[in-house]
Parts: sequence; structure tokens; C-alpha cells
Amino acid sequence: MRIPPAFDEKEGAILSAMYEVANGTYDFYTLAQKLNPAAQAGTPPAGSAFTETREATERFIVRGLVRGQRLTGADGVYFNKLKLTSKGEQAAIQQRKQAEEANKILAELVKEETTNKE
Repeated sequence: MRIPPAFDEKEGAILSAMYEVANGTYDFYTLAQKLNPAAQAGTPPAGSAFTETREATERFIVRGLVRGQRLTGADGVYFNKLKLTSKGEQAAIQQRKQAEEANKILAELVKEETTNKE
């Protein structure tokens, strides 16, 4: 039996965001903005969001789940035209199914807890 890869919260959010855009592409900046809409450009929180997104996405590139065009800018190396590879699409589907299962289990536990209190 093959064990699906485990992703942290940031990685899961990136996979979901990329999977939900049909034939779309992202760069680090738009992906960081989508995942952190409250962080305003040019602020320290936006810089942190960019760095976290870059690091998580680079881990995906290393694992062969994402591909893109490598560029250099004011913030250093970043990737443009990010897309999921076939392997990345498979991982995103597995991640979505695991999240659905976790939510289902959580809902059952909450329901059970509520029932026990009555």
C-alpha cells in the first residue's frame, strides 16, 4: 500500500489553490497574495508571506509536483508560470480527499460531543 505524501498547512493551501485554477498559472507573488489577502504589498507581513510561499513552492519543485519559469527579481530567485505537474495533480487530489475525510471525522466528533452533553 502506498502512503500518500504529507503536507503542512501552507503546502496544502498552495496545492488546493493551484488545483482549483483550471489550466491556470501562478507566480510566487500572486500565490502569496491569494493565500494572504490581508498582507499589503511592501509591508513586512507581505514579505514574510512571499518568503513562506516561495519556500513551500520550492519544496514542491524539488519533489516534482510543480514546474515553472525561474526568474530573478528584487526579492531574489522566484518562479513564474507555476503549474502542477501530473504528479502534483495527483497529490492535490489526494490532499483534497484527505481534507474531506478529516472534516467528516471532525464533524462526527463534534456531533458525538454535542450528543453526549445533552
